[in-house]
Amino acid sequence: MKKNEAQTYETVFVPKTSKYDDALYVAVNGRRILVKKGEPVALPPAFAEVVRSSFAAAEKADAYIDAMCSRE
Repeated sequence: MKKNEAQTYETVFVPKTSKYDDALYVAVNGRRILVKKGEPVALPPAFAEVVRSSFAAAEKADAYIDAMCSRE
């Protein structure tokens, strides 16, 4: 980790999907962390980007599935 990267954090929120769903495993370039679900968490920028990208991809996938199901 670079020195200036260690001081920069971004806050993300990962919702729980069930009572026992407590953490999200995130890996970036060989570094890995567990992100606590259900509360705002400060993450290094690379990890925050992966989490946001994951949610954006899931939303696009859901929209595509909905569009394909409504065509039938």
